[in-house]
Amino acid sequence: MKKILCLLIFMLLLSPAYAKSHHHHNNPQYHHSSSGSSSTPVYLVGKETKIDEVRYPDCKDHYAVQETTTSLYSDGSKRVYSNSTVYNSDGSVLITDCRDVKHIMYDDNHYFIVSKQKNYEIIDDKAQPLTIRQYSKIQEVAPNRLLVKYNKRYGIIDLNEQTIVPIKYQKFDEISHNIFLTKLNKYYGIVDVNNRIIINNDCDKIKPLFDTFVVKKSDKYGLLDLNANTILNTEFDKIGKLGEYITVKKNGKYQVYDYAGRLLAPNQYKKLRLNRNHLQGYINRWVDVPVEVNLYK
Repeated sequence: MKKILCLLIFMLLLSPAYAKSHHHHNNPQYHHSSSGSSSTPVYLVGKETKIDEVRYPDCKDHYAVQETTTSLYSDGSKRVYSNSTVYNSDGSVLITDCRDVKHIMYDDNHYFIVSKQKNYEIIDDKAQPLTIRQYSKIQEVAPNRLLVKYNKRYGIIDLNEQTIVPIKYQKFDEISHNIFLTKLNKYYGIVDVNNRIIINNDCDKIKPLFDTFVVKKSDKYGLLDLNANTILNTEFDKIGKLGEYITVKKNGKYQVYDYAGRLLAPNQYKKLRLNRNHLQGYINRWVDVPVEVNLYK
């Protein structure tokens, strides 16, 4: 009888129901469903591991081995974890336990942008750190120019952590080649990769419109090309689009521009409309607007 009782207790300890009710809080393979309901436990059902050798373009001195593990859970969800080790060409280890690694060649020198945990740093080919600060983002945007995020602010440094664009902007988005839309103290501006201020941070809004940018200051609008050159001064009451056209309004009158900001018709119209994709303007009556520039050249 005692043997039977011990056997029943042993079977109970091994049962899935007992394991769920007594051990899931300390089990790293357990988590609740993504819906946030604590009543729906989710369990690890399998793992897939893939190992790849990564060769860097134009680099014969280094390579990486990336191990990617995908955990599969009972609710169909997945969690992916990657770990990379960088090797020298002779097989010796340069750096291990990297979540992400980017290799950069500049001026015949090797650099690595390395992420461990949630932070990024720059190291040289001797595994020596070149950065003092731990950045939450490092991204190469031009030769020897790196977009970084530090303390929730953006800027640009070089590979030796020299500041190029001050790390002070709340927003920093590339809008054209090496040109960035910035936000500072609620106002927008444009700066290039070398800290040339193209537009000061004194605009209420800057937004793309086809191959141009609309800027807004003190409730007036202007138009810039993709290199932030002025097409129209900031003196218009409204700038918008009508089909594939740009329309501008000043003193109650409209003019029409193409997608690149080129004037299509010098006449000024009280109203504009598209009639079956045909552009018409109203002066004293509706007339066809003479489109003098091919929109798709």
